[in-house]
Formats: sequence, structure tokens, C-alpha cells
Amino acid sequence: MVPTKKSIVWKYFEKIDEKSARCKLCQKIVKTAGNTSNTMAHIKNVHKAVYLEVFKSNNSAAVIKHSNSGSSDSFSTTSKQDTITISESYLNEHQLSPSTSTSSSMDCSEILTHNTQTDQKMDYDRVLSLKRQRSIESSFGEIHAYTSTGDKTKRINNAIMFMICRDNQPFSLVENEGFKNLLKVTVPHYKIPSRTSVTRWIDEKYDALSTVMKNKLCCVENLTLTSDIWSDLQMRSYLGVTAHFGIGIEFHVVTLGVYHLDERHTSEYIAQTLTKTCEEWGFNTDKVTAVVTDNAANMVKAVEIAFGKKKHIPCFAHTLNLVAQHVLAIPELQEILTKAKSVVTFFKQSCVASDELRKSIQADTKLIQDVPTRWNSTYYMIARFLDLRNAVSEILIRHKTAPPMLTGMELTILTSLLNVLQPLEAATKEISGDKYCSSSKIIPLVHCMISKLKNLVIEESLIKDVQKRTLTEINKRMGAIEQVSALAIATILDPRFKKLHFEDAMACANAVIKIKEMIKKNQQDESTVESDSDNSDKISLSSDLWSDHHKLVQRNWKTNNTNESLSDE
Repeated sequence: MVPTKKSIVWKYFEKIDEKSARCKLCQKIVKTAGNTSNTMAHIKNVHKAVYLEVFKSNNSAAVIKHSNSGSSDSFSTTSKQDTITISESYLNEHQLSPSTSTSSSMDCSEILTHNTQTDQKMDYDRVLSLKRQRSIESSFGEIHAYTSTGDKTKRINNAIMFMICRDNQPFSLVENEGFKNLLKVTVPHYKIPSRTSVTRWIDEKYDALSTVMKNKLCCVENLTLTSDIWSDLQMRSYLGVTAHFGIGIEFHVVTLGVYHLDERHTSEYIAQTLTKTCEEWGFNTDKVTAVVTDNAANMVKAVEIAFGKKKHIPCFAHTLNLVAQHVLAIPELQEILTKAKSVVTFFKQSCVASDELRKSIQADTKLIQDVPTRWNSTYYMIARFLDLRNAVSEILIRHKTAPPMLTGMELTILTSLLNVLQPLEAATKEISGDKYCSSSKIIPLVHCMISKLKNLVIEESLIKDVQKRTLTEINKRMGAIEQVSALAIATILDPRFKKLHFEDAMACANAVIKIKEMIKKNQQDESTVESDSDNSDKISLSSDLWSDHHKLVQRNWKTNNTNESLSDE
């Protein structure tokens, strides 16, 4: 006859015979040998949460004894004597089982299935290790946090505004069904704001942050501006103005405004807009040390009117674009490029050809279509075309309507053309950055480009003409780059370059004189601040474009060492 169950451990075990029992939590059979030592050890080692909650702390909040009458807001085991109940609030919060039933009671046997029959076994100790049910005060506090003035509502509102501004999302984002469903699932108590409310909040946030930025700009001794005119898809023109300044060792970039230009783009109108921008942000034009724009005549004249002629610096990347555009406009070269573009367009418009190309190269690499306003897109188009030329040629032969493939001579010309354009493309990448000071690299880059182009060995007569035109255009547009005071001073102060790349001795001497004058004017207690992370270290000079710079450094180092040894003798 089975002995009477006296120990609480029998609540979790079902007697099989005199020497064994089955665990109700994991269905494992444990030998008993007539006592509870093994069963207790099993609970302690396998179901630690049960052991801590029931056998140690006797905490009745997570596990309670209940009569077999069965409550409507609990789910219970089918034990003959006692029932383990879990509050309905926990089930709603944690959803132990994916069920659509509206009933609040569930037989535990529906969750605790045999581990040899299903992979969805749930260890009951997860249930018994739950945190205590919230008190009424904390529940009401949670509800209050999602009211219009609650802390969580404010945090979510700020997060939505940040998402819209940071990712350039439309205000209508809050009206999208997917976005509404996301918030309904994650924060069901949160009331989703309307588009009008979000618009008003962002305007208020802008007013608050602009005040902070105005105070910061007032403390800045000097800054530089970049400005450009661009058009949207509806052909409406805008003037963008960005400020760059340093505070301590930190570099800051902030967009001051994007202004709709509703009049003719005269230099006077643009100058008036630039001056008005400075006034809106609380600093005068004297604080602006330089203004970088493209080479358009109206922009150059506008800067001269608003800030003075000496403060204008032409955009180096835009100047490179003008050089490359002029070179690529050679009629003989345009004929070959047009032929390559027609092949690229064919693959862009033919799904069959694109699929064949993808299967042929066994990769998702595609041909690149160039953009007329960006010369380097033509460079990338040629480079990708040459990489895939074998696969492209095979596919074009199989299509009757395909355009003709380039000849061997034309492919050779494009290969040589890449060698001429490569220094310009490398210089464009080097100068394109707003997280570090790039002005000190312009003079060295011009010197290295010219040196690289002069040393190229070219056989094709057409590409020789390209090479000659490129050098002519660089000298025409950048020949006086060393005379730009701001760039010369920045280059000399950069320990990587100093005076190495100066060919105009007078320009170098004038820059040194100005540096000395600046030092005398700003005499103060000497202090040095070392940065933990120097952004300039991240700017690699390992590009092939810098090979001439490295040779120049080595030659200069050897000359200095020789002079020192002679002076010692």
C-alpha cells in the first residue's frame, strides 16, 4: 500500500511504485528507495527556482496553495490535493503559450508536455521564478506614465521626433498602419500623436535647440561656412548654409539653414541671404574666416559682397569635377563613352540580360550607370564595365537587339583613361570629409596629382591628349592654390606636410609671416591639450596618390641629416 504523502515534495512528484516516482515538472523518473532524499535533490539541482521559492523562502506570492474548487482567473495543475496558481496578470504580461482563447484558465497539462514527444517542453521553474505581482500603486503609476504629461510618453515623443529628423522621414509616418501597429504591440497604453502634433513638437524642439546653438556660436572665436545652391524634383531652388567650428579639440558641423530662393540668383540676392543667416544666428560676418562655395560666378561674387574677397575658397572637389568634365568632353572620347553607356543602358532595361549577367559572374554585381553631374560616376561606370567585359560580351552576342560591344582598341583606350582619371578620383575621396580638417591636404594633393600624371607612360594618342588636357586644366584652375592664405597656413601647420609641397617660395614665405603675426597676436599662457583620439590618424596616406609625398619626405629627411653631419664636422 502506498504510504501517505507527508512531505511537500510530493506535490511535485507522482508515485509510480515503492521505489520510483515521476516529476510533474519535467516528467523525469527518480528513484526514491522509500524516502524523499532523491526527490528533494532533484528539485534542488534541476528546478532551482522551485526549491528557492517553495522550500527556502516559502513565498506565497508566486506559489500558493489553493483548493480544488478552481478559480476563473488562474491556470492550475491537475494535482489531487494542491493546486499551483499563477495570476492572470502574469499570463497577460508574459504570454507563456501562444493562444487566442479568451478564457483565463488553462490546464497546466496543456503547457507541460512530455519532453520525448515535443520540443516545446516548458520547465515549470520558469513559471515559479516570476517576479511578484505589481501592487495597485505601481499599476496606476504605470498608467500615469503614458498620459499626455507622463515620463514615458515624453520619451517616446522625443524618440519619434528624433527618428523623423535623423532618418529624413515624413511627418505622415505617424499615420502609417505599420507604425501604428508597432506601437500598439510594444506600448499599447501609448496614444499615438497626430501629424499636426508632431509638426508642432518639431518646431518647438527646433526653437529650443537653435537657442542652445546660438549660445554656443556666441562663444566661438571664429568659424567657416560652406554654401551651395541645389534644386529639388519640382525644380525649386534652395540655398544651404553650413557652419564648421572647433570647441577645444572637438570639431563641430551644424546646418544653419536651407533657404528657398524665390528670386533670380543674383550675387546681391545670395549675399543678402548669407548676411541674414549670420544675423539670425547671432554672429557678425567678421567672425567668419572663410566661405567655401563652388566656382559659379554669382556665388563667388556673393561671398565677396558679404564677407570680402579674401575669404572665399573655391570648393576643391567641385574644381576637380570641372577639370574632369572638361577632359571627358573630348569628341573622340565621348564617342567611345556613348557606346559603353548604350551597353549599360541595355542591361538596365533588360531583365533577361541582367539575370544572365548575374548567373554568369555568380554574384550580385551590376553595371553602373553614370550621372551627368558627377564625373566620378563615369569613372566607376568604366571600371565596372572593364571588370565584367568578358561576361558582357558573351551575353550581347546572344541577343539580336543588343547594342554592339566595344572593340579591343576601345577597351584599351578606356583602360588607359582610368589610369589618367585615377589620381583625380583618389584626390576626390581624400578631400571628401567633414569630421576632420581637410584644408591642409589640398596643396599636397595638387602637387601629387600633377606629379602622378606627368609620370604616366601612355601609348594611345587619344589618351596622351587627355593627359595633356588634364594637366593644363589643373594648372589653369589650381595653379595659384598656394597663394590662398588659409590653405597655405593650414598646410605649413600640418606636421605631415609643412613646406614640402610648396613651389612658390614667395607664397610660402608670406604664409610663414602670417603665422608669426598670429602667434604674436594671440600670446597667452602656453598650454597643451592632448586628444585621446586624433582624427588625423584615421586619414590614411597609404594611397598610391601619396607615393610622391613619401619620396619627398624621405629625400628631405636625408638632406637634413647630411647638412647636420657636415655642420658637425
